[in-house]
Amino acid sequence: MLLIKQCKQHQRQAQKRLYEELYPAAYRLSRRYVTCSHDAEDVLISAFIRVFRHLESFEYRGEGSFQKWVNTIVIHECLRFLSRYKPVIVEEDISFLTAEKDWDGDSSGCDAEEIMQILDRLPAGYRTVFNLYAIEGYTHPEIAGMLSINEGTSKSQLSKARNLIIEKLKERKSYGSA
Repeated sequence: MLLIKQCKQHQRQAQKRLYEELYPAAYRLSRRYVTCSHDAEDVLISAFIRVFRHLESFEYRGEGSFQKWVNTIVIHECLRFLSRYKPVIVEEDISFLTAEKDWDGDSSGCDAEEIMQILDRLPAGYRTVFNLYAIEGYTHPEIAGMLSINEGTSKSQLSKARNLIIEKLKERKSYGSA
């Protein structure tokens, strides 16, 4: 809390320290949305500018509230970037909603890097909705509003993302046992 207070007082060393503390988690978050590491870094520059510019408006609400506030800014900056430079193409087909693939749920042996590679290969629309819903915890109505799509499209994109992830995990598992 003291560090945030110092940052609000525009103390450059405190801002540098806060940036260095937040950067690793913010970078991982941005990479989930933006597949190119250079683009993810550009997004973070914009996000941190917003963080420091709007720090005065942040009100401490307990443990984790500052990190959540920063994460929200990073996510919104990722979505801005995607809409500006890498359009999130979503498909309106909702037939996948009832076509769930069977999977035993065993992803043992997968490390974070392998999962990140699978997510990186998802189409941008699938990856974005999957991240917002499954990882960040947004609801379909919230996602629909954020991406200017309808709720059914959000559900469809999530379903398709899950199916592709399951398919890639099955492929990985079958290659590993061969």
